[in-house]
Amino acid sequence: MSYTLEKFGISSEKTLLFLFILKKDGEIISFNPRCELLFPIEENKIRGKFITDFIIDKDVSVFLNSVSSLCDQNPLINLSLSFPTEKQGVVSIKFDFKLYNNLIYATGIDTTEEYKEHRALLTISKLAKTGAWYFNPKNNEMYWSDGCYQINELSPCTPITREKEISFYPEDTRARIKKFLDNLIKGKETYEYTEKIITEKGNEKWVKVVGQPVIYKDEVVYVNGTITDVTDRYNYIEKLKYSEETKHLALKGIQSGLFDYHVKKNEVFYGSDFKKMLGLPLDKDFVAEEEFRKMIHPDDVEQMLERRFNNFNEDGNYYYNYYRLKHINEGYRHYEVYGFKRKNSKGKIVRMIGNLIDVHQKKTNEKTIAESKNRLQAIVNNGFTYTILLDTEGIILMTDEKSVEIIKRDFNVDPTQVSCRFIDVTPLNFKNSFAHEFNEALKGNIVKKEIERITHKGDLQWLEARYIPIFNQEKRVNSVLVSFLDITERKLAEIAIKESHIKEQELNSLKSNILSNFSHEIRTPLNGIMTISKLLLDEESSEEREKLLKYLEESKKRLLDTINNLSNFSEIEAIKKNINVQESDINYTIETSYREYKHMAEAKELTYQLELDPTSPKVNIDRDLFRAAINNIIHNAIKYTNKGNIIIKVNSKNLKNNVYISVIDTGIGIDKENLKKIFDPFIQESIGMSRKYEGTGIGLSVSKRYIEILNGKIKVKSKIGKGTEFNIIIPKCL
Repeated sequence: MSYTLEKFGISSEKTLLFLFILKKDGEIISFNPRCELLFPIEENKIRGKFITDFIIDKDVSVFLNSVSSLCDQNPLINLSLSFPTEKQGVVSIKFDFKLYNNLIYATGIDTTEEYKEHRALLTISKLAKTGAWYFNPKNNEMYWSDGCYQINELSPCTPITREKEISFYPEDTRARIKKFLDNLIKGKETYEYTEKIITEKGNEKWVKVVGQPVIYKDEVVYVNGTITDVTDRYNYIEKLKYSEETKHLALKGIQSGLFDYHVKKNEVFYGSDFKKMLGLPLDKDFVAEEEFRKMIHPDDVEQMLERRFNNFNEDGNYYYNYYRLKHINEGYRHYEVYGFKRKNSKGKIVRMIGNLIDVHQKKTNEKTIAESKNRLQAIVNNGFTYTILLDTEGIILMTDEKSVEIIKRDFNVDPTQVSCRFIDVTPLNFKNSFAHEFNEALKGNIVKKEIERITHKGDLQWLEARYIPIFNQEKRVNSVLVSFLDITERKLAEIAIKESHIKEQELNSLKSNILSNFSHEIRTPLNGIMTISKLLLDEESSEEREKLLKYLEESKKRLLDTINNLSNFSEIEAIKKNINVQESDINYTIETSYREYKHMAEAKELTYQLELDPTSPKVNIDRDLFRAAINNIIHNAIKYTNKGNIIIKVNSKNLKNNVYISVIDTGIGIDKENLKKIFDPFIQESIGMSRKYEGTGIGLSVSKRYIEILNGKIKVKSKIGKGTEFNIIIPKCL
């Protein structure tokens, strides 16, 4: 019976197929009623529209590229397109597109459910890193899904064979892997294995492979399977195994014992190794607490129970205790207990899990260290004056008691209680020196340095500092011992010897100067007296005899002054006993001395001035003694001044208790070195055979002693080439 056009029309109206007639550009010419499911608009508005107006965006380019390839030589293509609908969501249609007379005839079938399942499988494959595969034992055809290619990091375009699949496994496992599939084909049994593969890019992965047979008439005609990347899970399991092994080794290494304490039952579970070590019964899982308590040292039980009671009543979940436990063959050993307390909703402890750690060796070492430290501290306290042990950062590790007292007193820091750097608790003037010597010691050098300090009592102290590097087993400096030895007595002796030597040299020089000065000062006037006396015997002219007598008088006076100076210097103690102090007008006394030397100043054409105090202050002095002192100073001022002026001042203005007498000249001045010794006896600005000025050099020394006898003071300041100023300070009569 023929299939008439009328029957075809009825079929197109009633069929579940989707029928389209399209132009080559996709414009819709005609469609059957089934297609109305795909269109959101009325039928009369669809014609003239394009099918690309109704499919999802990503399918547009797929459709256009596919239909453009239709031609007389290739008139038929298969293509799946997705349509978004209002009632059924996205509908997937699988089409056959046929080109005929420049029109495209499309016949489609709804594959929405298959499409959903396919997308779900793809999603699961990506999330679970899983791929599907099949193998046809009849023709050795093998198929891989995209997931298989991704796991093996292989391009999806690569043809896959059974040999290629096996090549991803290490060479030593390939024969075994091949047997899995061979045995399945023969035995018809599902297989599963986990093995390592090396991907196309050389990365190492672990995969789980499952194969299931499809049997027809008792023969395997197909093998379906999956491959899953289990690298992360495998590595995690290996880490767990390693961690578990590490835990067991660690517990064994530290001689630790795990315990599980059930508080309500009052029973404790201990690991078998620990029970063997303590001699506890191995046939019981739990040990009663009373039985375990018998193994604790009797001296420790009471304190252990007290600590446990206090801890159980504290907030928090962590537990700590310590005591000695009896071992089966070794006597008592020290243990520390660390635990975690599990509590119920009421906060009551119901269980505690933890471990006991053998710290016997640690306790023994601590005891040895403490004893050694006490011995070392005794050596430190009774050795050098101060001793400090520093680490490489300069932090104080140990020090003696005296140093601790000084640091606490001066810096309010206790180095035995608080970590502190030595440089932070040293005097400011010692810091730079310490830093340099400490750095040298860190280089491995022994350094010795002498330092000077002032104690808190104000006494001078000399110390010899030694920096001794201490090396570890690798011969690297790990600390520096700094010791200070009090060398004050030795240093003072050295200084005394040095000063004595200098004094001896000065005395020798002074003796030479004295002999030279007095030889000159006595011989010169004596020679003058002898020569003039001889001339007087032969001279007949009365005028010349008069001059010679005048010269003879001057030589006699000079010789007498020299002898008087020597006499005055040697009679100081006698003068002190016979002093005659009277209230005197200081203006009058100074003016008398001023007039006495006026002719001497005028002879040298010097400006000679006197400035008296208008209040005419009164002072208690021995007039003769004071006049001798001031005369020496005025005489020296005139003698050592060749031009300029001499000013003598008396002043008590703004001074309640004292009077100032100043003698100011513009003479040769005194250098700094001689200024320190100007009041020493027999000292002049120029001395020896080459000296420019006459005199014994004891005048200023006598003046100073006389002024001090009268309870006064004398000061001097001078500049070479500028002049000198002497200031005498005498108490007023109050």
